[in-house]
Amino acid sequence: MRYFIYGVVILLLLPISAFAFFRPSRILLPEAFGVSCNEYRVCVDDPSQFAAAATLSSDSKNYLEVQWGMSVGKPKIIFCSTEKCQSAFGLGKRAGFTVGTLGIVIAPRGWKPYYVAHELIHYWQADNFGNMALLKGKKWFVEGMAYSLSNDPRKKLHEPYESYRQKFNDWHRFNSGIPLKEAAGKEL
Repeated sequence: MRYFIYGVVILLLLPISAFAFFRPSRILLPEAFGVSCNEYRVCVDDPSQFAAAATLSSDSKNYLEVQWGMSVGKPKIIFCSTEKCQSAFGLGKRAGFTVGTLGIVIAPRGWKPYYVAHELIHYWQADNFGNMALLKGKKWFVEGMAYSLSNDPRKKLHEPYESYRQKFNDWHRFNSGIPLKEAAGKEL
């Protein structure tokens, strides 16, 4: 009986511990951390920014659909406009991150089409090839695809990301006759 009680206590404390110590898990319930979400799963910490965030999300999705044939659906995207929000979701110095198919968090400096598109590409990868593809997939492919196809305007990225982007570009040219999803499935 005692082990059963210990087991129940552990099961009850596990979600609380996740929210407390693993900040990206907060994407599951962003409203508990000062964020408001609309019916399109666009979330903001400042309600006056809903229109800007929705436009950025929509434009980035449209770009990926038209340019690369990537349909990303309606992922939950949390747009942080303050350092408090950035810290609450554990962004650190990153412009954004994707937690598999659970959603995306964008930092204040990440409110740019190429950063949002970058994270939407990671979401597309997880949605089409499984969440483990982001963790166990070839880093050059996972990150190279996101940097390359997001139309990131930076001429030179910090290493190893520039090498990843170049390797992906070479791969993409070599596989240009194959639909992207089909070709990517062989790598992820």
